[in-house]
Amino acid sequence: MKPVIMPQIGQDIPAGKIVQWLKEEGEGVRKGEAILVVESEKASFEVEAEADGVLLRILHKVGDEVEILKPVAYLGGPGEALAEEAAAAAPAEARPAETQTVPVSFAPAPSAEAGGKAPASPAARRLAREKGLDLARIKGKGPGGRITEQDVLAALTAPAMTAPQYATPDGASAPAGPAGDTVVPYGRMRKRLAARLAASTQTIPHFYLSLDVDMTEAQAWRRKFNERHGVHVTVTDLVVKATAAALRNVPRLNAHADADRMVLKAGIHVGVAVAVEEGLLVPVIPDADKKSLREIADLVRTSAEAARRGIVNPSAPGTFTVTSLGMFGVGAFLPIINPPEVAILAVGAIQPRPAAVGRELAVRDVMTLTLACDHRAVDGAEAAALLGEIKRNLEEIQNPSAAWI
Repeated sequence: MKPVIMPQIGQDIPAGKIVQWLKEEGEGVRKGEAILVVESEKASFEVEAEADGVLLRILHKVGDEVEILKPVAYLGGPGEALAEEAAAAAPAEARPAETQTVPVSFAPAPSAEAGGKAPASPAARRLAREKGLDLARIKGKGPGGRITEQDVLAALTAPAMTAPQYATPDGASAPAGPAGDTVVPYGRMRKRLAARLAASTQTIPHFYLSLDVDMTEAQAWRRKFNERHGVHVTVTDLVVKATAAALRNVPRLNAHADADRMVLKAGIHVGVAVAVEEGLLVPVIPDADKKSLREIADLVRTSAEAARRGIVNPSAPGTFTVTSLGMFGVGAFLPIINPPEVAILAVGAIQPRPAAVGRELAVRDVMTLTLACDHRAVDGAEAAALLGEIKRNLEEIQNPSAAWI
């Protein structure tokens, strides 16, 4: 008999909400088959069976919020009965060994709201959250009164939606401002992002180092690489690969930290910040140091696309983050550390600048990297060493090792 566990669905997220059971009690399941859909503040996830069996008992109904790592159901063999003592122990926290192997995959949120709320499509719920509309105020015209995205769009232009109170995504209301002002209530994601960034700036002593990288040769190499292999490797992909390789040699910056200790992480899992409608998500490239440049390029692209749909893989907590505004022409900026990580790398735009080449002056393609570090765990010499490693990896890319390609 095995418990089905509410998975760890994100850093510092204490609970998940059950939004749909895909199997019923007594129904057989196959290993890897989705059993239920759970929802965090950012995305929806399918929880899969980790073994063949039968769904013996469902412990929580749709709409319940369950703490992470707690059982939500029990799986067993055909004909196996669920012992009363196992049922009585259901609220007990699962052993760590049982919680590390819960497979999680991604799916769109189910079509019905829990707890008697109006049924709505995932697109309708997402749009309503973004616009701060209360679905209870919208009449659905879909099958069975289901609210569709078109119903939400129609409601946005209806006179009823111009009342002086605006429903927030959390169900509260925000007063309208003076005539002509636009009230934009924070959604759950924006509120959580604000809380995390505020905590980061208030509790983490940031310090910053910047270094210019000559990307002239790297840009030429990247273009030839793309043409030769028929791929689309971006500057961000190069930086992720160069950073992952550098972290192997400067492991102190591949860590998590709090007020009284730090943990040097065994795996190098590089997060890439992605802008979404409600804020930022950071999909993670697991074991980035062990992946080829082409694998990284593919994962960065697909993860970014998924993040923009609100889907982020929670299975590999990030150990270091890369964020870029270079595509917007920003030359340099100071990033905020994503706790519990100890560092984040900001990537600026590649710009033609005068530079010394030997004893001669030339125009080169230069990019500024800015590294923010947690001074509780990292000192300047270590931070400078990491930046130097990244610079060397990028400037000497003309002769990469086979692992890069």
